[in-house]
Amino acid sequence: MHRVRKFVEVASGRIDYAMTEAALSEASNGAKWNPDPSFSVAAHCLPIRSFASVLRGVLREGHVMIPAPKAK
Repeated sequence: MHRVRKFVEVASGRIDYAMTEAALSEASNGAKWNPDPSFSVAAHCLPIRSFASVLRGVLREGHVMIPAPKAK
């Protein structure tokens, strides 16, 4: 079953949303993409209005990468 999945780059914390691992951006400096098993599209769509544009990008381009969250 294909579904949007969330992957986190171990070294940098960058996030890539993709339908398959093959569609992910190249990891930087030999880092590795790890899937986030707790990710739920429904949980992200409701509180984050801009996430709909992420979903559109994944469906059009195969993946969408966003920068790592800034530390608080």
